[in-house]
Amino acid sequence: MEKLSEETQFLVRLQAIELERIRLTAALKKLPSDIAHAEKLLSDGRKRLTELDALLKREELSRANYELEIAGHRIKAARFRGQLDTATNTTQATALEHEIGFAEKEIGRLEDEELVSMEASERMDQERADAVTLEGKLTETLGLIRARVGEQELEFREEIASLTAEREVLRPKITSDLLAQFDRTASTKGTGIARAEGQQCSGCRMGIRPQVWNQLRDGTILPCETCRRILYYDPAMEPSAPAKSPQSVKPGATAGELGGSSIQRRTGV
Repeated sequence: MEKLSEETQFLVRLQAIELERIRLTAALKKLPSDIAHAEKLLSDGRKRLTELDALLKREELSRANYELEIAGHRIKAARFRGQLDTATNTTQATALEHEIGFAEKEIGRLEDEELVSMEASERMDQERADAVTLEGKLTETLGLIRARVGEQELEFREEIASLTAEREVLRPKITSDLLAQFDRTASTKGTGIARAEGQQCSGCRMGIRPQVWNQLRDGTILPCETCRRILYYDPAMEPSAPAKSPQSVKPGATAGELGGSSIQRRTGV
């Protein structure tokens, strides 16, 4: 056999069409997920931005409360110091000093908490600025993805339509029994036809019996005894035999020696 039969060529092309249609259909179904992923990233970014705004307001309110409490303790401390100047006994003076110490301690604690709140707000301000920048980038990215998806969807649908049209032209050209076997095997194995190479089925990689291998090489198409795919042999894929190297001649050999060698090869002497 010098080349594939026309029907085998139809089957090989039909399989290529089916595999490409499957790939494009899967890619088409995946396109909305690309948009959904970008939308989720943007939604998460905006949610974090809202959370940061709420946290910043809470810290601002906390610091306002700290300021009120600090002012209250300072007023108390000032009043107790005034009373300390007029204390008439040790017990009264000790009690007033205790109140002053407590007020000053609370002022120190509240000032420390106020400082912690300010540092937290600074960090959140920076995070918020980063979140605003990220939101802008994600919004731009989402727009680009939507545009790309729209273009790819149109491209994929056009390619699928073209392949489907070619498929409908090819199928009637194939023998009904052979086509039914192809469809049946493709529905379970993913492919319905496989090339026989190296005395193996390229679909399942199982060996082919010598008798079947010879039939395939003669141009017959047969089902694989293991996976049931339609097997065919493509002579164009047969590796070419290496060229024979010319006989080496010893330097200085005479014509008689060369002729004698040739006679020895013919007579076996």
